[in-house]
Amino acid sequence: MEQAMLNKVIALRAQLHACAEVSGHEVVTKRTLMEFLRENTTLELYELDGGFYAAHREAEGAEPAIALRADYDALATPEGGAAHLCGHDGHSAALCAVALMLEGKRVGRSVFLLFQSAEEIGAGAEECCALFERETIGEVYGAHNLPGFPFGTVLTRAGTFACASRGMTIHLIGKPAHAAYPETGISPAGAIGQLLVDLKALASPGQYRGMTLCTVIGAQMGEKAFGAAAESAELWLTLRGEHDDDLTRLRRRVLTRARELANENGLKFAFEDQDVFPATENDALCASRIIRVCRGTIMHDPMRWSEDFGHYLHHCRGAFFGVGAGEDHPQIHTQHYEYPDTLLAPTAKAFWALITVK
Repeated sequence: MEQAMLNKVIALRAQLHACAEVSGHEVVTKRTLMEFLRENTTLELYELDGGFYAAHREAEGAEPAIALRADYDALATPEGGAAHLCGHDGHSAALCAVALMLEGKRVGRSVFLLFQSAEEIGAGAEECCALFERETIGEVYGAHNLPGFPFGTVLTRAGTFACASRGMTIHLIGKPAHAAYPETGISPAGAIGQLLVDLKALASPGQYRGMTLCTVIGAQMGEKAFGAAAESAELWLTLRGEHDDDLTRLRRRVLTRARELANENGLKFAFEDQDVFPATENDALCASRIIRVCRGTIMHDPMRWSEDFGHYLHHCRGAFFGVGAGEDHPQIHTQHYEYPDTLLAPTAKAFWALITVK
């Protein structure tokens, strides 16, 4: 990539970093990206409910069209703001670098650059799947920066790259009582306590095809009022599975046990799902293509974190890959993390190889 082009992309990432917006509210971010593409390319731009895409079209009869995806939402901060602590500013800037590289070129295929909102809450990709109804696309690829891995190394694997997950809130509602007469009420304490004990066994290995995990995020029961016994409780969990069917089974087992405990203790039971992510399960041929054309490395184990790119793989064959951000680089979702500008060129280079190398 020419230095002048790289300088433009670095400046764009700084602009995106400064206007970080949480999932579903990326108004300035989306406008900034679209304005950059309008000012610097002749690509066609199309709106989607969950983002937008830029189209580089070539004649029919060329190689099958390819789609490349980047996300652009930021994380909420405890202070009520937002910050790019996952590197989505860099993902979008790197895809804009690909747009600059495409300008005025013939690459033997149509290319669609997909810019997506709301990845952090698992909501953006599903809305952006309209792309596959509007356009004929042969393969779709996406990438994420990976702190803790050698800088610039491309990593992927056939099958699950990132695990399926979903948040779950379990509600147990009893009956109030004076603290001096707890027997006149119905407390959720025993049921919540037993469920917490049972969770490890419900997710234990040997019952599923792959890795499963049930993480307690938090719990809330009663109030700090010493004259009143607890009447209701909430338990917040994140369920995780290497495969979609693993997660489905784990969810069913947790809900069954929670409902049993509620019935045994005379409690009302309810639950809610949040932040639902399918497993990102790579097509084997597409994963091997990444390894070949990007000179990548095979990952032995899937990432435990989740990525809503899996929705695209239900519509089109493709694969997701990581690009190492450095073994000593701060981890994503921590206060010291920032996407390194030096990773923009290697990421754009990997995407370019997928476009141009047969």
